Amino acid sequence: MANASLIPIDQPSTRCGDCQVRRMALFKQVPEDKLAWTQDYRKGQFVLKAREHLYYEDEEHGQVYTLFDGCIKLYKTLHTGKMQAMRFALPGDFLGFQGDLCNAMHHGAQALTDCVLCAFPKQAVSRMLCEHPEIATELIAKNARVMATCQEHLLSTGARSAIESIAFTLVELNHRLELFRVFRPDSQALAGTGIPMTQEDLADAVGLTPIHVNRTLRQLREMGMIYCTKGRIEIIDGARLKEVAKFNPRLIEDAQLL
Repeated sequence: MANASLIPIDQPSTRCGDCQVRRMALFKQVPEDKLAWTQDYRKGQFVLKAREHLYYEDEEHGQVYTLFDGCIKLYKTLHTGKMQAMRFALPGDFLGFQGDLCNAMHHGAQALTDCVLCAFPKQAVSRMLCEHPEIATELIAKNARVMATCQEHLLSTGARSAIESIAFTLVELNHRLELFRVFRPDSQALAGTGIPMTQEDLADAVGLTPIHVNRTLRQLREMGMIYCTKGRIEIIDGARLKEVAKFNPRLIEDAQLL
């Protein structure tokens, strides 16, 4: 099923050999002199506006994506309508891939910022994984690293206090953003400082009510650790916030293999 929210890029799209995020993406293990074949698998490059959905739960979707720029929330919805954010995708992440590619999506994906994505038809991905085992190996490794991060977030929602859980979510995402900005200082979607997230997005991530999140953010703000503006949370005292979060940066640095 095509996504009407995706807008094809007018100007020539970025070629895989010139991609600034390749070191963080699925094709990182492919030698530069062999990148031309990746163009044969890619359908194109598209823009997804902030707050639009890339895909919904339980819908059939014919493509998978590499996120080139922007931030996307991956979520599931309970029967009550309550949303639980599973993780926040940043450039280099591979979206929409699941074991049963032919079936409906197990989760939804919503853009938090304007995004740019490279789209690959699912049939092409199946063929690519068969023909290029180095890509399949990297996909397995990426999924394992994503699982490790998701386990930390599960610990946040189940065992950490509210302030520890919120601090961990903010520090983890901010650390990944800082790593990304080293490679893409020209990013328009993620320009400037701070985390492109509303209090409602944060509540979805940590399993708390927006009121509880607002109260905890106010506490962190009064302690001089963060500053909140509309749609963005900026970390002021990262060292203290990491102490509250009990955050180990190797969780992210090992995952990105930087």
